[in-house]
Amino acid sequence: MRTLIFAALLATGGMTASGAMATQVNITTANPVIDLSISETVQARPDIATFTTGVQNMAPTATAAVRANNVQMASVIARLKKLGIADKDIQTTQISLNQQFDYRDGQQIFKGYQASNMVNAKLRDLKKLGAFLDALAADGATNFNGPNFGIDDDSLFQDAARDKVWATALNRARNLARKAGYTDVRIVRVEESDQGGSYAQMPMALRTMDMSEKSTPIASGELDITARMSFTFEMVK
Repeated sequence: MRTLIFAALLATGGMTASGAMATQVNITTANPVIDLSISETVQARPDIATFTTGVQNMAPTATAAVRANNVQMASVIARLKKLGIADKDIQTTQISLNQQFDYRDGQQIFKGYQASNMVNAKLRDLKKLGAFLDALAADGATNFNGPNFGIDDDSLFQDAARDKVWATALNRARNLARKAGYTDVRIVRVEESDQGGSYAQMPMALRTMDMSEKSTPIASGELDITARMSFTFEMVK
């Protein structure tokens, strides 16, 4: 006989902001148990790309640097919207103003002020991504990081990965039980670790482009959607 002790979260009406409290659950099994940790992955094509873009300007005074930066950034944001990115998918992430210096013969020489402004943007039509990046460069964007590919709603792929985990876990547990002289298993515990689609960031440097050139080549590939779960099975006759 084995007693399994683990923590569970029970929803309560009058608890803290999380609305849940931890409680201890005891499950007693009459037969030996099998503990398994299983992960499975499914592949899916991304349907969104997020990236960071922005501008930097140098000027002799802070006011001049900020003004130039604002004008240039307004052009970049206008281009984002013109190319179909919604207001909700554009978010300012950084605004900075810093003094810049050169060092000559051990002396610090003031160069001016550098202003920068960066935004995160989400593109939902990946077919436009290459031409989109070219257009940003033409409109004055001086910085670009990304794209980071993702899936706007990966719930169906997560379910598919979970189904694979369940099938693998049951098959493996039953095989182990039969080797031990039992005929089947009964699940007594299951826990899931949250996992999302994985992707690789692809840094890019923008340059001034002749718009007659072909669009920037982009390969979106596929994303791995992974589910990870741990189980306890009781072996039964």
